[in-house]
Amino acid sequence: MHLIAELEADPAEVPRARRLLGERLVAWRVDEDSADTVLLLFSELVTNAVRHGEPPVQVHAGVDDGVFRVEVDDGSDVPVAPQEPDVDDVGGRGLQLVEMLSTAWGSRRSTTRPAGRRPGKCVWFELALAAS
Repeated sequence: MHLIAELEADPAEVPRARRLLGERLVAWRVDEDSADTVLLLFSELVTNAVRHGEPPVQVHAGVDDGVFRVEVDDGSDVPVAPQEPDVDDVGGRGLQLVEMLSTAWGSRRSTTRPAGRRPGKCVWFELALAAS
């Protein structure tokens, strides 16, 4: 049970990616609360990759033994880290949400880049799903 998709470096791709994953979450019978959290965190990672990464952006998502895992690869090797925005800042809290709401998260050098492309990074999170 996996979803693999390649996205353009265009913010309009974020809703399309959410829709694709949302359809899979329903098909995989992920409970509504977990699905909402997965979609929120997924949107944060995809938005960051589309805005700050380099194309192509590849997403991998799946559930195995009650744990949902999302990986978002892009061509940028710039490391990611949660920001500490000021109270008045509109953005900069996405990775804080990922850190607070996921079971685990992190980033690593990507190993899935096409031949001839320099390695980028993969940002991932896991979420333990509620027992059904």
